[in-house]
Amino acid sequence: MVGIVVVSYRSADRTVSFIREQLSRVEAPHSIVVVDNGASPAEAEALAARLPGVTVLASGNVGYARGNNTGALWLRENVRPSRILFANDDIRLASDRVVETLSETLAAHPRIGAIGPEVVGPDGLRQSPEAYMGLWKRYVWMYLSTPWMSRERKRKVFALDEPEKAVEGCCYKLSGSFLMVDADSFFRAGMFDGNTFLYAEENILSERLAAIGKGCWFCPSVRVVHEHGQTVNAHFRSRESAWMQFRSMAYYYRRYKGYSRLSTFLAGLVFRAVLLLK
Repeated sequence: MVGIVVVSYRSADRTVSFIREQLSRVEAPHSIVVVDNGASPAEAEALAARLPGVTVLASGNVGYARGNNTGALWLRENVRPSRILFANDDIRLASDRVVETLSETLAAHPRIGAIGPEVVGPDGLRQSPEAYMGLWKRYVWMYLSTPWMSRERKRKVFALDEPEKAVEGCCYKLSGSFLMVDADSFFRAGMFDGNTFLYAEENILSERLAAIGKGCWFCPSVRVVHEHGQTVNAHFRSRESAWMQFRSMAYYYRRYKGYSRLSTFLAGLVFRAVLLLK
């Protein structure tokens, strides 16, 4: 059994379309739960009426991590799935048997805790997987090098082509837009970190899985298309979302990678200056 969690935020029509048009293609036995972030009980009830057979949970606007945790806990209590798929509602399945292939591959690799397909944007470029990048490299040197480093050199130094070069196998970070986990490993690892609201959740999950001896697996034999940023772009200005991302990443670097508060503060000064100059 595969449990599927879809977190919806002010996107009822898109959520309904995703479940009717995309998740209806899932052949494996599955159970879907929608966590309607920011919805009142009446709004959640109205959404449930449009989705027969789907459980809809109303929640406050708790963000990606806590929203997905809410859905996962409901599944554990009511369905007890062996796999859990976390899926954005701005995803289109571009291959047949995507969910089934991920589930079968995950079962074949007992040391893997999470697996993801090839995730591409509308432009066809991969959005996943990613290698680990340190705080200073990501938020200081990458921006300070812009005036004097060529685009080609920059892409090489900062591994910006890593997603395009990736082959099937272990990786550091997968896209959370369409991510399947082994349910037992996910709960033993502590689920997503609820201290983040949006961004850095996948990095943290990689660290939490590693702590229990589990890894992440990239499975490019199946593909999904991700209309990246649908929700963020609709509700946040670009600078606001960029700074929100930095705060979450700063927490990740401090809590999971050992960086000091002074380091994240100084990196934040550089990054904020970059945002102001844009």
